[in-house]
Amino acid sequence: MSPSDSRDSPVSMASRDRHKMRKPAVEKLRRDRINGCIEQLKVLLEEEFLKRDPDAKLEKADVLEMTVGFLRRRLRPRDGGYSRCREETPHFLFAGSPQEATRLRHPVDRAPPPVWRPW
Repeated sequence: MSPSDSRDSPVSMASRDRHKMRKPAVEKLRRDRINGCIEQLKVLLEEEFLKRDPDAKLEKADVLEMTVGFLRRRLRPRDGGYSRCREETPHFLFAGSPQEATRLRHPVDRAPPPVWRPW
């Protein structure tokens, strides 16, 4: 039996036919998953979409683009963050004592207290 005969055998033809029939079904399931996820994004970010344009009919690409923009804004580092908070905290804690606030704001400017040693 030559190699070309094995490709045309009834078993391989049936396998190819099953693959051809199965491929559209698998593709439809994949598209359904994508569409379902896009619908979930619409529901999750509905308020954000309404802020932008309440009367717009959103296409799938619009939903994805707006979601990416929303996530970028949320994940972007804030103004100052921890450093700004660290600088402002002494001001609020010691509003009546500017010297104490300054001392806490710049602890490296002062010498450490001497260590007590009993010997």
